[in-house]
Amino acid sequence: MFMRKILTTLVIIALVFGAGCKKKKSAEQSKKPVKTAVVQKPVVKDTIKEEEPKPVIEEVEPPKPDNKYFLIAGSFEKLSNAEQFKAKLVGQGFESEVIERPGGPNGEFYKVSYKGFYDRGEAYAELQTARNAEGRDEVWLLVKK
Repeated sequence: MFMRKILTTLVIIALVFGAGCKKKKSAEQSKKPVKTAVVQKPVVKDTIKEEEPKPVIEEVEPPKPDNKYFLIAGSFEKLSNAEQFKAKLVGQGFESEVIERPGGPNGEFYKVSYKGFYDRGEAYAELQTARNAEGRDEVWLLVKK
């Protein structure tokens, strides 16, 4: 029985000692800085971009070909008379120009046009319209080659 008391006492001491050690460890652990995982949220940059101005693309018309057909309103021997008549037509809103063709038939005359065309069909249609108008029955068509 004595042995039993000693054994029981030893067990109790072991339990008390073991329990005390556990408390000591947890106390020691509480003194240490606690390491915790810090989860950082990803930084989301502003995804809305300001639209950069798009370059303006201007459609450039190809240069118009030179006129080949001209409605002639008058023909003059003197350049000064041709220039005066041209100024009068421009004043009336026409795209007039003085055409000089040295050599060839009527090369010595300055022709004054009041309208020019690149397209043959348009030129002949306008010639018919002009000849049907009052006061323009002497209009004729000059074709540049």
